[in-house]
Amino acid sequence: MSCPIQKSVKFLSLLIFSLLFCPSCSQNAADIKESSLTVIYDYNDEENLPSARLSLFIESESDTRRSQNILLSSLTDGYEWTAEELVHIKSGNRSWSGYTNFVMQKNQPFPKDSYSLVLRNADENEAVQTVELSYDDSFYDMTSSQADEKMKAEEAVKKVAIYDENGILLYYDVQNDNLNSARKMWNMFSNASYYKIVWQAKDGSTMCILPKRLVIPDEN
Repeated sequence: MSCPIQKSVKFLSLLIFSLLFCPSCSQNAADIKESSLTVIYDYNDEENLPSARLSLFIESESDTRRSQNILLSSLTDGYEWTAEELVHIKSGNRSWSGYTNFVMQKNQPFPKDSYSLVLRNADENEAVQTVELSYDDSFYDMTSSQADEKMKAEEAVKKVAIYDENGILLYYDVQNDNLNSARKMWNMFSNASYYKIVWQAKDGSTMCILPKRLVIPDEN
């Protein structure tokens, strides 16, 4: 059984700016070295409760660019998802494949359960693993300001994602003193349009994406 706890934050950081689209290679084995599950709470505004989605990333010893689809299922409740359009990530000599948009009907909470995951590659080879999902489900009933306060109190990792007017990511990393105001963001990225604060729990099991805020050049 893999341990998703310490790996999720690093995997999600890599996800946002390390997408690769590379040609297939001849290696045909399918294997799972590590796997990571993270529940992501998305806040569209200040008033409404968030939508939730589940992210899964798998590290393999073999070439993950040949990964074709993932079947994910909860063992107790029997929920099943299939992901066909996978994201492929590479950093140094490590690589992952995954999917970031598994959802429950009517935004029901994801079961805290054991999940079976099946990774299939282009040659129809499979690798199977069981992983536990344990996360904080209290955010389902929190507004963005409440989530912000809770993450702050728990000393979660605070990051900032800065976008241009077309929604293209310009920057994603820990929010430091050089980027702690909209004015400073504009000074560093003159084509910035808006930003989002992203909180990541220390154990990597939970992420909160707060509503977007405009980058205003003349802010004091």
